[in-house]
Amino acid sequence: MDDMKPFESKINVATDKAVTFSMRNLPLLEQGTSYDPLATAENLWVNIKVYASGGENALHSHGGEDHAFIVLQGKAVFTFGDGRTEEVGLHQGVMIPKNVQYKFEADETENLVLLRVGGGQRGQSGLDDLTRFGAPRDVNRLTVFADGSTKIGNSVQNGESGKPRVYAKGKVFSPG
Repeated sequence: MDDMKPFESKINVATDKAVTFSMRNLPLLEQGTSYDPLATAENLWVNIKVYASGGENALHSHGGEDHAFIVLQGKAVFTFGDGRTEEVGLHQGVMIPKNVQYKFEADETENLVLLRVGGGQRGQSGLDDLTRFGAPRDVNRLTVFADGSTKIGNSVQNGESGKPRVYAKGKVFSPG
Protein backbone atom coordinates (compact mmCIF):
# COMPACT_ATOMS: atom_id res chain seq x y z
CA MET A 1 0.00 0.00 0.00
CA ASP A 2 1.19 3.52 -0.77
CA ASP A 3 2.20 5.29 2.47
CA MET A 4 1.54 8.72 0.96
CA LYS A 5 -2.02 7.99 -0.14
CA PRO A 6 -4.57 10.01 1.89
CA PHE A 7 -6.79 8.06 4.25
CA GLU A 8 -9.95 6.88 2.53
CA SER A 9 -13.05 6.14 4.55
CA LYS A 10 -15.02 3.59 2.61
CA ILE A 11 -16.52 0.26 3.51
CA ASN A 12 -14.55 -2.60 1.99
CA VAL A 13 -17.18 -5.33 1.78
CA ALA A 14 -15.98 -8.94 1.87
CA THR A 15 -18.63 -11.17 0.36
CA ASP A 16 -16.94 -13.82 -1.72
CA LYS A 17 -13.30 -12.70 -1.59
CA ALA A 18 -10.79 -11.33 0.91
CA VAL A 19 -10.34 -7.55 1.06
CA THR A 20 -7.40 -5.48 2.25
CA PHE A 21 -7.44 -2.25 4.21
CA SER A 22 -4.97 0.25 5.64
CA MET A 23 -4.84 2.57 8.63
CA ARG A 24 -1.99 4.68 7.25
CA ASN A 25 -2.51 8.43 6.98
CA LEU A 26 -5.54 8.42 9.28
CA PRO A 27 -6.04 12.08 10.26
CA LEU A 28 -5.50 12.93 13.93
CA LEU A 29 -7.75 15.41 15.71
CA GLU A 30 -7.68 18.58 17.79
CA GLN A 31 -11.31 18.02 18.85
CA GLY A 32 -14.05 15.46 18.38
CA THR A 33 -13.91 11.89 17.15
CA SER A 34 -13.70 9.98 13.93
CA TYR A 35 -15.16 6.53 13.36
CA ASP A 36 -14.30 5.02 10.01
CA PRO A 37 -15.11 1.64 8.49
CA LEU A 38 -12.21 -0.50 7.29
CA ALA A 39 -13.85 -3.79 6.24
CA THR A 40 -17.12 -5.64 6.71
CA ALA A 41 -18.14 -9.25 6.20
CA GLU A 42 -21.49 -10.76 7.08
CA ASN A 43 -20.55 -11.61 10.69
CA LEU A 44 -17.40 -9.52 11.28
CA TRP A 45 -16.65 -5.79 10.93
CA VAL A 46 -13.52 -3.73 11.54
CA ASN A 47 -13.36 0.00 12.23
CA ILE A 48 -10.79 2.60 13.23
CA LYS A 49 -11.70 5.22 15.85
CA VAL A 50 -9.84 8.38 16.90
CA TYR A 51 -10.64 10.43 20.01
CA ALA A 52 -9.08 13.83 20.74
CA SER A 53 -10.49 13.57 24.26
CA GLY A 54 -13.55 12.15 25.95
CA GLY A 55 -14.61 8.72 24.83
CA GLU A 56 -17.78 6.70 25.07
CA ASN A 57 -18.94 8.44 28.21
CA ALA A 58 -22.09 6.59 29.23
CA LEU A 59 -22.40 2.94 30.22
CA HIS A 60 -23.84 0.95 27.33
CA SER A 61 -23.86 -2.55 25.93
CA HIS A 62 -24.10 -4.18 22.55
CA GLY A 63 -26.76 -6.90 22.62
CA GLY A 64 -25.95 -8.29 19.19
CA GLU A 65 -22.18 -8.24 19.08
CA ASP A 66 -19.00 -9.27 20.82
CA HIS A 67 -16.25 -6.77 20.13
CA ALA A 68 -12.69 -5.81 20.97
CA PHE A 69 -10.73 -2.59 21.09
CA ILE A 70 -6.98 -2.62 20.43
CA VAL A 71 -5.05 0.55 21.34
CA LEU A 72 -2.77 1.67 18.51
CA GLN A 73 -1.93 5.05 20.07
CA GLY A 74 -2.66 6.67 23.41
CA LYS A 75 -4.45 5.12 26.35
CA ALA A 76 -7.92 4.94 27.86
CA VAL A 77 -9.58 3.99 31.12
CA PHE A 78 -12.42 1.53 30.62
CA THR A 79 -15.16 1.28 33.26
CA PHE A 80 -17.48 -1.72 33.32
CA GLY A 81 -21.02 -2.16 34.61
CA ASP A 82 -19.72 -4.12 37.61
CA GLY A 83 -17.71 -1.03 38.71
CA ARG A 84 -14.32 -2.42 37.68
CA THR A 85 -11.88 -0.14 35.80
CA GLU A 86 -8.90 -0.97 33.61
CA GLU A 87 -6.33 1.30 31.99
CA VAL A 88 -5.57 0.06 28.49
CA GLY A 89 -2.49 1.41 26.68
CA LEU A 90 -0.43 0.99 23.56
CA HIS A 91 -0.71 -2.49 22.00
CA GLN A 92 -3.15 -3.63 24.67
CA GLY A 93 -6.80 -4.40 24.17
CA VAL A 94 -10.09 -5.22 25.79
CA MET A 95 -12.56 -7.90 24.69
CA ILE A 96 -16.19 -7.05 25.45
CA PRO A 97 -18.77 -9.86 25.15
CA LYS A 98 -22.31 -8.96 24.10
CA ASN A 99 -24.50 -7.45 26.84
CA VAL A 100 -21.50 -6.39 28.99
CA GLN A 101 -21.85 -2.73 29.97
CA TYR A 102 -18.84 -0.46 29.51
CA LYS A 103 -17.68 3.06 28.85
CA PHE A 104 -14.23 4.59 28.38
CA GLU A 105 -12.40 7.86 28.70
CA ALA A 106 -9.36 8.78 26.61
CA ASP A 107 -6.21 10.18 28.19
CA GLU A 108 -6.02 13.67 26.67
CA THR A 109 -2.20 13.83 26.38
CA GLU A 110 -2.44 12.44 22.82
CA ASN A 111 -5.11 11.16 20.44
CA LEU A 112 -6.53 7.77 21.31
CA VAL A 113 -6.49 5.55 18.20
CA LEU A 114 -8.47 2.33 18.52
CA LEU A 115 -8.88 -0.59 16.17
CA ARG A 116 -12.40 -1.89 16.80
CA VAL A 117 -13.34 -5.41 15.73
CA GLY A 118 -16.91 -6.61 16.16
CA GLY A 119 -18.83 -9.70 15.25
CA GLY A 120 -21.93 -11.60 16.17
CA GLN A 121 -24.69 -13.97 15.26
CA ARG A 122 -26.92 -11.91 13.01
CA GLY A 123 -30.69 -11.80 12.94
CA GLN A 124 -30.67 -11.53 9.17
CA SER A 125 -28.25 -12.38 6.40
CA GLY A 126 -26.62 -10.19 3.79
CA LEU A 127 -24.77 -6.89 3.67
CA ASP A 128 -27.45 -4.68 2.18
CA ASP A 129 -28.27 -2.69 5.33
CA LEU A 130 -25.10 -1.27 6.90
CA THR A 131 -24.52 1.81 9.05
CA ARG A 132 -22.05 4.39 7.75
CA PHE A 133 -19.53 2.70 10.08
CA GLY A 134 -19.88 -0.65 8.31
CA ALA A 135 -21.83 -2.44 11.05
CA PRO A 136 -25.02 -4.29 10.12
CA ARG A 137 -28.08 -2.28 11.24
CA ASP A 138 -29.76 -5.35 12.75
CA VAL A 139 -26.81 -5.60 15.18
CA ASN A 140 -26.56 -1.85 15.77
CA ARG A 141 -30.22 -1.65 16.85
CA LEU A 142 -29.38 -3.88 19.86
CA THR A 143 -27.05 -1.27 21.41
CA VAL A 144 -28.52 0.31 24.55
CA PHE A 145 -27.45 2.62 27.36
CA ALA A 146 -27.54 1.44 30.96
CA ASP A 147 -30.80 3.37 31.46
CA GLY A 148 -32.45 1.33 28.68
CA SER A 149 -32.46 4.08 26.04
CA THR A 150 -31.25 3.30 22.53
CA LYS A 151 -27.81 4.53 21.49
CA ILE A 152 -28.46 6.53 18.34
CA GLY A 153 -26.65 9.37 16.58
CA ASN A 154 -24.84 12.20 18.34
CA SER A 155 -26.79 12.32 21.60
CA VAL A 156 -25.10 13.94 24.59
CA GLN A 157 -24.65 10.46 26.07
CA ASN A 158 -22.34 9.61 23.18
CA GLY A 159 -19.73 11.98 24.62
CA GLU A 160 -17.01 13.44 22.41
CA SER A 161 -18.83 12.39 19.24
CA GLY A 162 -21.30 15.21 19.88
CA LYS A 163 -18.54 17.83 19.37
CA PRO A 164 -17.60 19.09 15.92
CA ARG A 165 -14.64 17.23 14.42
CA VAL A 166 -11.54 19.42 14.03
CA TYR A 167 -8.56 17.85 12.30
CA ALA A 168 -5.03 18.51 13.58
CA LYS A 169 -3.31 20.19 10.63
CA GLY A 170 -0.59 18.00 9.15
CA LYS A 171 -0.90 15.23 11.79
CA VAL A 172 -1.72 11.67 10.78
CA PHE A 173 -1.50 8.23 12.34
CA SER A 174 1.06 6.20 10.46
CA PRO A 175 1.97 2.95 12.15
CA GLY A 176 5.61 1.90 11.73
